[in-house]
Amino acid sequence: MNRLLFIFFLVSGFVTISYSQQGNYSVFSNNRGNESQWILHKNNNEVLYKIITNEALTMLQERSEKIKKLQTQEEWLAYQNNIKTVFDASLKKFEKTPLQAKITGTIERENFTVEKIIFESHPAFYVTGCMFLPRQRQNPAPAVIYVSGHTELGFRSETYQQVILNLVEKGFIVFAIDPIGQGERLQYPDSENGKSEIGGSTTEHSYAGAQTLLTGTSLSDYFIWDGVRAVDYLETRKEVDAKRIGITGRSGGGTQTALIAAYDDRIYAAAPECYITNFTRLLQSIGPQDAEQNPYHFIKNGLDHPDFLHMRAPKPVLILTTTHDFFSQQGARETFAEVQKSYLALGKQENIQFAEDFGVHESTKQNRETVYAFFQKHLNNPGDNTDHTITPFSPEELWVTSTGQAGTSLKGETIFSLNQKYYSKKEPFGNELQQKVKETAGIDFNRKMTAAVYTGKIISEGFEIEKYFLENNRQDYALPLYKIREVGEPAQKLLLWLHAEGKQKSAESELLPAFLDLGYTVICADLPGIGELSDPEFRGDGFVNNIPFNYTFGANLVGKSVTGIQAEALDLVVQYLEKEFPDMRPDIFAEGIISNVVLHYAALRNPFSKIVLNETSQSYISLIQTKFYHPEQAFGIPPGCLSYYDINDLILLLPENSVKQINILNPKGEIIANQKPDSQIISLFR
Repeated sequence: MNRLLFIFFLVSGFVTISYSQQGNYSVFSNNRGNESQWILHKNNNEVLYKIITNEALTMLQERSEKIKKLQTQEEWLAYQNNIKTVFDASLKKFEKTPLQAKITGTIERENFTVEKIIFESHPAFYVTGCMFLPRQRQNPAPAVIYVSGHTELGFRSETYQQVILNLVEKGFIVFAIDPIGQGERLQYPDSENGKSEIGGSTTEHSYAGAQTLLTGTSLSDYFIWDGVRAVDYLETRKEVDAKRIGITGRSGGGTQTALIAAYDDRIYAAAPECYITNFTRLLQSIGPQDAEQNPYHFIKNGLDHPDFLHMRAPKPVLILTTTHDFFSQQGARETFAEVQKSYLALGKQENIQFAEDFGVHESTKQNRETVYAFFQKHLNNPGDNTDHTITPFSPEELWVTSTGQAGTSLKGETIFSLNQKYYSKKEPFGNELQQKVKETAGIDFNRKMTAAVYTGKIISEGFEIEKYFLENNRQDYALPLYKIREVGEPAQKLLLWLHAEGKQKSAESELLPAFLDLGYTVICADLPGIGELSDPEFRGDGFVNNIPFNYTFGANLVGKSVTGIQAEALDLVVQYLEKEFPDMRPDIFAEGIISNVVLHYAALRNPFSKIVLNETSQSYISLIQTKFYHPEQAFGIPPGCLSYYDINDLILLLPENSVKQINILNPKGEIIANQKPDSQIISLFR
């Protein structure tokens, strides 16, 4: 079959070449049956997560060694001051503006009153909540801020009302507020049905959170600031004793409790439930969760879950846990053991408590009663701590706004709009930009290729595919690679072809024979998270439209990025090319979001003669200017990059006219410029 006829049949669907990850088409096949692979590399597809985790565990171990050296009160106070400075830094961009608080309605019950309240944590950024005021209470009375977990109902969930109304029964004022993306605070509400246009609460968090990361901040900052302003509001109420303020919540509410109480020292007593663990056990078990739970560069900055509590020491804290929570109970026990040391050094060991009950990710009766007793003691409001059955309100009864959504009732700001307002770009000086690219993307060229391991050959119509995997001196993974050339033809030119869906996609492309006809030997490779180095079993609550932002959030924690990790892997491929083809300078063809990897790599090390980027992004800034963006476009972009550079800045670091961008995509993934069919793509390489 001649070449042209083969291409016709391939395009027409009469010829099928299957390059599955199984059997002979996998570079990890050991040639002993279709599914038998090299034993050591059976889990090689988990490499992206392992790279992130190994980086994190190294940093966490360094932190642990530092903690072991702290003994005296002076040492612990110095440590506390240091971590507070680091933790508080990212919130300096916010300022306290008028709350503009309003009561939109009142519900009268026999033993308490409910006031429906709305205030502005930022100008025109509305926080909805209900203040539950017991008729029988101290004057002034202690107050507890209640922050809810991941439910679309917010604090109106019957589970959360059980705690709220029991606290009210016991004489506490309770101020329950809706978290961002939940209750009446959906960031993407559909005006017709009141539901989110993009998904549940964790999806809302991750979708908005991916945009905040690009500007060098975290969605958690906004959660914290809502809590700070809730305390500000309580201080305006004459019924509230501002020196006796507590906070509690479960799951995502436990996250908010830990974050807000760590930042705002006006909160005297804090009881995070079903959240506290440590990052070592979290990364070993369920991995990094949605955007709310991942402060910017948290682990890189030397912080871990115990630091939420060290920052509060010696104020009262109750860690509430269950034996079978998906937040590792072992991690919770280890955190409690560590935090006892700072409380002991500060002379208040009795102020750190730990409650554990048999159960899963839930509020048990025993744990609820422990919460009541904790606040009764530390907020000086003694009484019976029995958990009683309550009659809950319907969600609609506790609506603060007329439509049940602030976004449709009041319009106002969103995380999307605030992120643009708080964003500012710093201009690096002189040659500083390359260093900022390296630091921001978290790129370390610290792997050396040690071997290209040959594993077999595929013979096709007129060309052959040799299969290899590249080993490196760190021995943390093997990188799959194809070398494709016409049978019997020596290399005349060299093309590195990277596709966002992996080497298989390139090998199946109708462009391949055309590249071979131009005299190219074609090298295709899978980078971490792509092709044979992708993990189809990986799951997390940061997935949006099947895009795994959990990787993005995990990389952010350690000061790296998916793009940076892949750029490090690309360096191994380049090392292979330099060894295998020492006298040839390669061209490179990148398709899809992997174009970002090529730009970052070339900005630091540019071995390429010609760079052609197909379906590249319009810009990074456009990603934070587009409310409904395609999540794939933001997935690998380095957190914080917009503080220093955009795509054009990277291109300016390269030789003039050496980069061609075609089929340029807007943030929605639509082609908006320089559209070229395959025939014109090939012409760029003639």
